Amino acid sequence: MTEWNKTQRMQERLGVKDYYQGRPIIHRDSPVDGGVYLGEGQREAIVVDSEKYPKLRELYKKAKTKATKGGTIREEEILRAVYETVKEAMPNQNNEAVNNLISKAGLQRDRKVALDFFIENGVGVCRHYALACAALLELFKKKGWIGGKISVDRNATNLGGHAWCRYTNSAGQVIILDVARNYLGSLEKGNERWDYQRPENY
Repeated sequence: MTEWNKTQRMQERLGVKDYYQGRPIIHRDSPVDGGVYLGEGQREAIVVDSEKYPKLRELYKKAKTKATKGGTIREEEILRAVYETVKEAMPNQNNEAVNNLISKAGLQRDRKVALDFFIENGVGVCRHYALACAALLELFKKKGWIGGKISVDRNATNLGGHAWCRYTNSAGQVIILDVARNYLGSLEKGNERWDYQRPENY
């Protein structure tokens, strides 16, 4: 059975609803850039802020270069460019490495840390990849290159918890960007790899 209440459990655990230490909480269909992403259980509180921290802006420039074909930027190229840029930025996909990094920096117990910290160290797991993909897509949208809906989704199955980036284009097609599970493609085909289907869509 798939559970979609990880954000609700986090809110109940911390006794919060919309904000955490002055920043809006990132949840399904909320803006990502400028917010903070917290776990159902205690771990680091990831701050996503492209204005305050430089790494996301650097990744945006790289993704923009990748998405430029024949002098033109196209929506389908942007999605692949973002996916590949994030994958290259955090090549060490290792939960133990992430936990060691968090422990050494004393970031347990919901302490805030910039997503840039993980990008700088080249280390990440699903939540870091999903946030980075969504933040970059938001930057492309802000600049007018795309116009779809962007979200970081997460759920839990018998295989454990998982997070990914979901993009819905202007035609209503849902594209999944899931660097952790090596998947970039439609929601329908992606459901063979993970239960990406939202409960209200069943």
